Formats: sequence, structure tokens, C-alpha cells
Amino acid sequence: MRPLSRALPAAALVAAAALVGGCTDHSGPAARPSAAASSTAPSTASTPPAPESVPFKVVVTRVSGKLPDRSRPALEANVRKALSAYVDGAFLAGDYPRTDFRAAFGVFTPGAARDARRDQDLLTNRRLGPSTESVRATRRTAYLSVLAPYKVAAGVTAKVDLVFVVERGDRTAQRVRLAGRLLLTRDKSNGWSVFGYDLHRSQTPRSDS
Repeated sequence: MRPLSRALPAAALVAAAALVGGCTDHSGPAARPSAAASSTAPSTASTPPAPESVPFKVVVTRVSGKLPDRSRPALEANVRKALSAYVDGAFLAGDYPRTDFRAAFGVFTPGAARDARRDQDLLTNRRLGPSTESVRATRRTAYLSVLAPYKVAAGVTAKVDLVFVVERGDRTAQRVRLAGRLLLTRDKSNGWSVFGYDLHRSQTPRSDS
């Protein structure tokens, strides 16, 4: 388990306060085809498309302070936007195979981004990137503990559970799970930035059973 990023000393304060609370048929001639022709005709069934990633479920579950109910949908949407930017850059988006995942940390504060670049093997698909053909998410959840001392969210602890299937062509596909906490604070544009993380990762061959 990676300790919290030292990007901001307020990490422990926010975490502690927030945690309180988607054949073509061929028309032939009228004459009936021969049995031999029927038995040798190639199949026209197309290969079904690969499954898409599941939606990202982001829900406020705890509030320390007071947060009006009408404010929660917008907060969930804005935090989802920040978390999705990280998850897409770290796993789902971009061309494979590749080894460069530095762009995944654009929503991290400068200090947290420095730490995260050193932790790419934990936080991104860099380990498997050179042999990866595609990645999809089979689980994406984030439950939010919110610090709202003045009826406005000031900090968020996101308890995340992320599961990815990494397809590797002729090699064994891998199931990667990343779970733990991401700590977020408001940025200058009134959006959200990740300033700390406490995550653990597991990686096992995919099982279809």
C-alpha cells in the first residue's frame, strides 16, 4: 500500500474529517441451392463488438458538516469528471501498446503529480502497456466522503474500487484491481484536483469462470 502523497500537509486533515461522518442475408435466385453448395457456403456472421467499460458510479455517501441535497448531483458530476480524467489517462484512453502514462496526472496537484510519476507502476497500466491491445473497466465506483463546513464542499475523500480487464493478444489477459482512497481539493477553476492517494493494487490472470 502506498502511503498518502505528501503533496499537501492538509491531506490527513481532509481525510480524517471527511471520513467522520453500452448476416446479412443474401437474396439468391428463386431456384433452391444444392445441398453441396449449402454445406460449403461460408458463414456471414460478424464478430460481436468488444464489451464497453461500465459507467463510472460516483455517489456522495457521507458529509461532515452540512451540504444541501440540491448541491450533491453537481458535486458528484464534477468529482466524476476529475476521477475519469485520471482513470482514462492511466488505463482506458490512448493508443496501445505504449509505455508513457505521464499525462494521466493532469488533474493532480503539482506535488501529488511528482509523487504519482514515481508511482506509475502502481497508479497506471505502465507494467502491461507494452503488451496491451485494449483495456476496459468492469467496475468503476467512487463513494464520496465530503467535508462541507460552510454548506459548500471544501474537500472530498473518494473511496474508489476500479477493476480493469487488460487484453494482451496471444498473451494471458490480466485482471487489474486498484482500490483505496483518492483525496481531492478544489482548484483555481473551482473544479477538483487530486492532492493525495492511498491505493493498493492487485493483478491476476483473468478468469472467465
